Amino acid sequence: MANGTNQRCRCAHCRLHAVMGPVILITVGVLFLFGEYTRFGFRDLWPILLIVIGVVSVCQSMASREGHIES
Repeated sequence: MANGTNQRCRCAHCRLHAVMGPVILITVGVLFLFGEYTRFGFRDLWPILLIVIGVVSVCQSMASREGHIES
């Protein structure tokens, strides 16, 4: 907190961290949708979820922390 105000960090690292939850939910939804309309079920496609989590994590670790605000 700077000057008594509640400021959220806007660095690229923190923005990608905030995106992780929505990306997981969207991926799970898409996988269930594919399970309904293709011959593949969620049991066949769940590793894609791990790949998506890994990709977002790698992008987050490589993102710049320039301008990072410690909480």
